[in-house]
Amino acid sequence: MGISRQQGYAAVTRCAIPVTDGKVDTEYATLLYHRNTRPRANGKRDPAQTTAAASDGNQGSGAQPAPYDESRARREEAEASLAEMKLAEMTGKYLVKTDVDSAIFGIMRALRDGLMNCSRRLAADVATLSSADDCEAVIDREHRALLESMRHALLAQVGAAEESEAP
Repeated sequence: MGISRQQGYAAVTRCAIPVTDGKVDTEYATLLYHRNTRPRANGKRDPAQTTAAASDGNQGSGAQPAPYDESRARREEAEASLAEMKLAEMTGKYLVKTDVDSAIFGIMRALRDGLMNCSRRLAADVATLSSADDCEAVIDREHRALLESMRHALLAQVGAAEESEAP
């Protein structure tokens, strides 16, 4: 029949194979075994075909699925990688992209608004000046003040992020 001794003892119980004086009729036992047991998935394949498919691996057009151990190893590796990324995010090594995008958007919007309003604020100051150097100095001073305010906003965002991550 091609089964181990332990499987034979289990089949006697499971398939109700009659035992007389500790012995079984092999032909009748085989008939009952096949009738009460689900056939194996590879049972109808040619053994030569099975060994050829195993040696080819996953190559060719009729690709076989990866063996369970390989699939499980890949899954566990992916889960470990995800766990490492979550840990790095929790410890502050990584930042959440949406949070960074939101903070940068707010700071850049404030910079844009400041630059757009800069001409209105400076118009009166620059109109009275007679030399280009004086005009440049006033505009430069205003731009530096705007960039400094952006720097403070960035530091405030980073400080707020560090405070929220601190234990």
